[in-house]
Amino acid sequence: MPTTRHVAVKDLKLDLMNFRTVKQKNDTEAIHALISIHPDWFWSLTESLVDDGYHPTENIIVLEGGEDGHDLIVKEGNRRISALKLIHGYVKRIQFGVPSHLESKIASLSEEWKSANNSVPCAVYVPSEADIVDKVVTLTHGKAEQAGRDKWNAVARARHNRDMSNASEPALDLLEKYTKNGENLTSQQAERWAGDYPLAVLQEAVKRLPSRFGVASSRVLADQYPTEIPNKAILENILRDIGVGTLDFVTIRDKSTDFATTNSGLNSTLATENSNEAAGGSTNDNAPDEAVSAGSAPKKTKAVSSDDPRAVRRALRKFQPRGDNREKLVTLLIEARKLKITDHPHSFCFLLRSMFEISAKAYCNDYAANGGPAATKADGNDRPLVDILRDITQQLTRSNKDKNMVKMLHGAMTELGKKEGILSVTSMNQLIHNPKISVNETHVSSLFGNIFPLLEAMNR
Repeated sequence: MPTTRHVAVKDLKLDLMNFRTVKQKNDTEAIHALISIHPDWFWSLTESLVDDGYHPTENIIVLEGGEDGHDLIVKEGNRRISALKLIHGYVKRIQFGVPSHLESKIASLSEEWKSANNSVPCAVYVPSEADIVDKVVTLTHGKAEQAGRDKWNAVARARHNRDMSNASEPALDLLEKYTKNGENLTSQQAERWAGDYPLAVLQEAVKRLPSRFGVASSRVLADQYPTEIPNKAILENILRDIGVGTLDFVTIRDKSTDFATTNSGLNSTLATENSNEAAGGSTNDNAPDEAVSAGSAPKKTKAVSSDDPRAVRRALRKFQPRGDNREKLVTLLIEARKLKITDHPHSFCFLLRSMFEISAKAYCNDYAANGGPAATKADGNDRPLVDILRDITQQLTRSNKDKNMVKMLHGAMTELGKKEGILSVTSMNQLIHNPKISVNETHVSSLFGNIFPLLEAMNR
């Protein structure tokens, strides 16, 4: 039976073997991983703790362990303890991209709040009760509220099934190796997909892949990747396309097309792209290309005009942000890729506006130590976004000395800086606040190509 007692937050260690993530090295990396999986859930929980304090209605489940057997390892409640460690400053908040309004709330917390929430009630189990703890944790994840418990997704369930029941999970093994060794994904994608990925789609795909790669089974495919598998880049393209949502159950199960088709090894789902575009309202000129096998002549994607929503979707599919503090940007990008601009132009603009602001602030953080642009005023308040973007453009063009960059970004600031432009910062702000402003997909598509180069340049 466990002993129940209050334990100081600083004395609790996060579970580095949390089933939601791959194994982490320390608390800092574990918190990064938890945030990357569901940023909105994590920050909602953190804000709830700041606003209301810790409600001791349920104990944190703790298992004694570690090298000396006396570490207090959190087995249930890792998000809550992670949030409290951030709030109390036991890990440096600056490296986690805390939302500005939440950072302000944390900074203004009273000493009374800190004292009242510096320890939490825990049910502490001894090492011999590890099996009991696992049963408790397995039955715990049922709430749906963002500030409540985060339900295990397919990745976490598969990881638990493999690690605790010794079950074979080749799709999970392949995914974990890919997030560690893959050459076509960003660090943000690797971090996110290690804990939140369409694993069921990958499981469906790997049933059909072994013969393509000259192996006997999905188990062998996972075991031999990445060093012994032929055409590794093709397999990695399939894994990436599943992750970003351009390869799904429908495409994999469609017997009329070949979901593993390659385009010179660069795009494993050319047929998917064209079929998705057709579904978005295009004409039958965009019927899927014939499936081609690896090594045959590449098929070229049919060109579209700049005011066609398909041009926007293609640009977003190729966009891979790089750098720290961009976890939410990646989340918004994934959502934007899923939107049909023909049906949801306003939603797309809301996402686009957010992507620009998050990117601008992340860029400023990147160069803060080297005298780069500032995202805030001297009093700590945010500067107008259009002013930040102008300063960033000045730095990217080296004060207009880099003529190639000037040419590339000219259209971006010309459009973003207008007061009347459809995709100007002013208009995107008005789109949110003014009940009489609206856009359509033609507006968005025709001007997106002008401003997109700046979004890319801020995230390289």
